[in-house]
Amino acid sequence: MEESRAVQKYTAWINAKKVDPLIRRELLNIISSPEDITERFSENLTFGTAGLRAVMGAGTNRINIYTVASAAKGLAACLQASDASEEGVIVCYDSRNHSKDFAEITARVLACEGIKVYLSDRLRPVPMLSFGIRHYRTAGGVMITASHNPREYNGFKVYGNDGGQLSPAGANAVQERMPEFEDVVDYLAEMLPLEDYVQKEQVTYLGKNWDDDYMEMLHGMKISQKLSQDSKARLRIVYTPLNGAGAKPVLRVLNENGFRRVFMVSEQEKPDGNFPTLQVPNPEREDSFALAKKYARAVAADVIIATDPDSDRLGVAVPDDDGGYQMLTGNQIGLLLMEYILATKSARGELSENDYCITSVVSSNLARVIAERYNVKLIETLTGSRHFAECIRNHEAEETGTFRFGFEEGNGFMFHSEVRDKDAVAACLAIAEMAAVSKSYGLCLMDQLKAIYRLYGYAAEKNVSIDCSGPEGTEKIRRCMDHYRLLNGKLGAMGKDLYYRDVKTFIDRMPESNLLIYELNDMDWIAIRPSGTEPKLKVYFGFYGEKTAAESRLNTVSAQLIQDIREILDQK
Repeated sequence: MEESRAVQKYTAWINAKKVDPLIRRELLNIISSPEDITERFSENLTFGTAGLRAVMGAGTNRINIYTVASAAKGLAACLQASDASEEGVIVCYDSRNHSKDFAEITARVLACEGIKVYLSDRLRPVPMLSFGIRHYRTAGGVMITASHNPREYNGFKVYGNDGGQLSPAGANAVQERMPEFEDVVDYLAEMLPLEDYVQKEQVTYLGKNWDDDYMEMLHGMKISQKLSQDSKARLRIVYTPLNGAGAKPVLRVLNENGFRRVFMVSEQEKPDGNFPTLQVPNPEREDSFALAKKYARAVAADVIIATDPDSDRLGVAVPDDDGGYQMLTGNQIGLLLMEYILATKSARGELSENDYCITSVVSSNLARVIAERYNVKLIETLTGSRHFAECIRNHEAEETGTFRFGFEEGNGFMFHSEVRDKDAVAACLAIAEMAAVSKSYGLCLMDQLKAIYRLYGYAAEKNVSIDCSGPEGTEKIRRCMDHYRLLNGKLGAMGKDLYYRDVKTFIDRMPESNLLIYELNDMDWIAIRPSGTEPKLKVYFGFYGEKTAAESRLNTVSAQLIQDIREILDQK
């Protein structure tokens, strides 16, 4: 039945008179591949953790001009229903292939539907979009990006008027209003060119003033007020934007704050959606730092920083004890930044008892101990910066406390309530500042991390992503999650029943989510969930205390559990 519906949709796309010739040609090339047709047409794209995200190509389960136009038309219908048409929408894009094309299609659809559009005049990062929405008081925004996914992907992120990604309810409202292909193909063919909407002032370009306003905001978030110009000037930084949107804003903010010795990885400097020197443009991956490490050894760099294509995620590598460079995990970067920010503000008497930090439920439990030390609240949310944004919005409505810092283990960091998404540009400045402070005391960031472990206990943490791509991937993930859900807290790797939270049925102040969290004791934990952005199953581990014991527990339990999960996924 599913295959039959897929073939019907496939046939409708091929037979549509006004379908794009390149789309038709791509579809004709798979006419003898029923499996490919089923994979492309058996489902429609749905909003996940970060909007619509998929491989680019023809089909209802792909990112292409028609699925993008459908999403834009659904957004327009929501804005019309809320009388927000005149407030306008900012549309932005990153360096991925076709990102600019998809952004222009989005702008045309919105303008055609009577929505005022502010279109970025060049590629820019996610945090600038979030900032711009709040700064210019628009009704929302759209970012064309697939963040750190492989080069074949692209996506459509939607933001609300607070600068945060849409809540699940908001995303569902857009989804429900997205028209089918048959209603979009003629509509798209008959729309006016972008230049006509520009001439009618329905589309306005945003440029230099936007950059300047964002930079002014970043300058105001400097953490240390005593760092000398000499300390900043002596710090040696190697930076790579991984062929993304980060090069201009990161270099500018570092330079304007006195960090002059910034060495760019030239092969990864220019925007390039093919990411020719990278397997995947992801700053969480060790191989993404291969070229940067060569540069770092040549210039004796104090720190390596990397941003992903839309510059919402940050990666860091630091000198190790063996003369090389060690990549830090997202948790380690988050703990370093959290300790630095809270310690600095505490020393100046700037913290109050209602101030708060935010982490996700699959991030390091050491954040709890740090928050307790500085007497600030720690709020744990589901994965995804939209939940961070919702938390900030709720606190502002209740006028309770100031947001100080937020992080996710997936290398996402938030510093300021004026940016309600992950901000790798701000994170580059904060890491540079922290590294310069450390160097002024004869230390490095690895020394600071070791000091955190001595103070709070060691953290043996990791996450494993198990690829489940292919036509049966979704079913495999569902089968695995159902298996562990039916065990009611039993994990073969642990050999005993555990206290666990099934966030799909046990809400505990959080929205429903396909997530299982196992609490082994007051600190140690395991979590299992499907990725919201890729066809993967993600498994997280956190073990704490004395280093040797914590690492031993991590290695034993993770090896057994991952083996068990792979066996379940491989079942026929």
